[in-house]
Amino acid sequence: MMANEAIEKREWTLEEWLNTELEPLYEFEDGRLIPMAAPTKQHQDIVLLMGYEMGTVVMGVDVVLSPHRGYIPDLVFVRREREAEVLDPRGKVIGIPDLVVEVISPGGYVRDTVRKLRTYQEAGVPWYWLIDAETLTVQELQLMPEGYLLRTVAGAGEAFRPAALPGFEINLQALLEEGN
Repeated sequence: MMANEAIEKREWTLEEWLNTELEPLYEFEDGRLIPMAAPTKQHQDIVLLMGYEMGTVVMGVDVVLSPHRGYIPDLVFVRREREAEVLDPRGKVIGIPDLVVEVISPGGYVRDTVRKLRTYQEAGVPWYWLIDAETLTVQELQLMPEGYLLRTVAGAGEAFRPAALPGFEINLQALLEEGN
């Protein structure tokens, strides 16, 4: 059995996942590690541009949403006044961030738009942004009592103006074209 197969088959605790540096990266669900697909160049360009434009964000950090779920979102935003509440000394997010951003790459659509969406909703993440790396569509979802509600959407070439960050505006297509 290969090392990765052994990692994926054994039962893990949340603490083991948090304290083990694994390559490739894995997310934690109900005692199992779920391998993360290697991102495409377009995916990484989008993550870097969004992170740069947004300002205070954390990229590629472990986020513990419950004793049974831990993910590594593409971007995590925690308001400055809440940092002491949710950031631990290791730089991990233990608790609910204000905003999670996932860039959807081929092969990750169902995981990001169904499984993770449900988990973020159940955990109480107030804002969830989904960015399609191929179409450059950006969707902003806001948590309401009945579940996530689509608040803002922008297609390729359109300015994305999210309700979660008043005054923030980004046109992904224009920024990506500038970088090439």
